[in-house]
Amino acid sequence: MSDNPDKVNVLSVRDAELHRLRRKAWDRGLGPKALTTYQPDIQRKVDIFIKQLNERLGQSMDISKWTMYFSFDIMGRIAFSKDFHQLNEAKEHFAIAAMRDQMAQVGLMGSVPWLMHIMVRIPFLSGATKIFFDYTRKQIEQRREEWHRDATKTPTDVISWLLKANDEGRHLGPPGDEALYDDGRLAIIAGSDTTGATLANILYYLIVNPDKYRRLQKDIDEASKSGDHKSHLPYLEAIIAETLRLKPVVPSGQPRETPPEGLFIDEVWIPGNINVLVPQWVVQRDERNYKRPLEFLPERWIEEGKHLIVDDQAYFPFSIGAYACTGKQLALLQMRTLLRRVASEFDISFAPGEDGRNFDTGAKDTFTMAVPSLPVVFEKRQEPVIEQ
Repeated sequence: MSDNPDKVNVLSVRDAELHRLRRKAWDRGLGPKALTTYQPDIQRKVDIFIKQLNERLGQSMDISKWTMYFSFDIMGRIAFSKDFHQLNEAKEHFAIAAMRDQMAQVGLMGSVPWLMHIMVRIPFLSGATKIFFDYTRKQIEQRREEWHRDATKTPTDVISWLLKANDEGRHLGPPGDEALYDDGRLAIIAGSDTTGATLANILYYLIVNPDKYRRLQKDIDEASKSGDHKSHLPYLEAIIAETLRLKPVVPSGQPRETPPEGLFIDEVWIPGNINVLVPQWVVQRDERNYKRPLEFLPERWIEEGKHLIVDDQAYFPFSIGAYACTGKQLALLQMRTLLRRVASEFDISFAPGEDGRNFDTGAKDTFTMAVPSLPVVFEKRQEPVIEQ
């Protein structure tokens, strides 16, 4: 951790122009062209996920673990072409376990970053952080060696897109080794924990609201019957959006600095150069912005339920502005692909003795949302619910 813009990831660069330049490389590495090359890896991981479900039909599964295995495995491939093999081995990789321990520290001390700067420099306090940092550094160094040997210089992951930007100059890539390492860590943390937690939250809501799940299955069945297995499914998009409204992956929001001259928010004066937060968890559950704000109502995101949205500007789960999440489309692609397969093939319920209450109320804000275990049971679907 550092305040030096030459040593931090793109999200931590405060200078607007430097951030704009470095963001360009990220936008290419996670843009439409790059996403096309990542799709086979995503599909392979979906296939493995489905295989594991089929092998555990009728058994209790902690779906929070499995959605994390899924998202981290994909992001390892997309970040630096490394497969963590968590889905295959049904266990957490040691570096990912260390990263999740690190996030607990971030949650406790994120509001006092100077203390975090001290902690990572004290050996007996930085154990989990050091394990994760050392692992990602090793993988990135290996990826850089491969890149330099690659005569075609064709990017296949985020790190190689950043290396390509460095080769092209114009200050588009990470300005040094530490910045490159920190960008790699950012890709794993921001691109995995968030998607895994959201998938678990979606499955929780679909179990609690079986009518919503049946409606989704009906939409998928009808699209499949017409031979269109990749069509846009508005109700699936609505389910994802409603989950992100109620369970934003960065509940407290990200800090922003007020302008030097200060500003008024309503009638409250905020001095200049002050860090402020706009918590998505609060804003997106406020009855001034949404009718029936605490209810899971995907319909509010399609035409029939538009009246349930009072202020559509109160929805920003991927943040907004220049620092908005560049991996939004990648996250949505993963969730759409997996959920479509799951809903098409399985019925889901809580495991015996489970009611989901602890999962619903027990999440922790560790910068990203850390979700508790959620024991569920998957069964093969009965007959499709297509209406003639």
